[in-house]
Amino acid sequence: MIRRFIASPAPSPRHRGRQAGFTLIEVMITVAILGILTAIAYPSYTGYVQRGYRAEARTAMLDAAQFMQRVYTANDRYDTLRSGGAVTLPDGIRQVPASGTARYAITLAEATATSYRLEAKPVGQMAGDPCGTYTLNSLGQRNVTGASRTRDECWR
Repeated sequence: MIRRFIASPAPSPRHRGRQAGFTLIEVMITVAILGILTAIAYPSYTGYVQRGYRAEARTAMLDAAQFMQRVYTANDRYDTLRSGGAVTLPDGIRQVPASGTARYAITLAEATATSYRLEAKPVGQMAGDPCGTYTLNSLGQRNVTGASRTRDECWR
């Protein structure tokens, strides 16, 4: 058996000495561009996520206000039940989200026969939130306490 060895054609002069791939400088430029994009995009993303958490807290506050109105309708007062027990918020309204890691704690801060005040205090990862603690009273007045932003910015 005779084997023939066929020589492969010689590379053209243009490709002689070049290897396919990326140079270190090309990779470093790509990494730098990705770093810059990440530095810009990540804070914006977290801002949108926090805004969503705030909206969820405001919704829970309105749910708690509806609960308090139902209590008043059934008992003719906000602070005690006809059976003599004190009014407390249901478990599903006490934190936001209702299950999982709490981001806001909803409390009935003050209740009298004719009025109440609800609070949504940021906890956990939202503890340093610039909107601080949301408040809502029986007259429907919305406010924030301990906030670096205005009430209108936070409740919009």
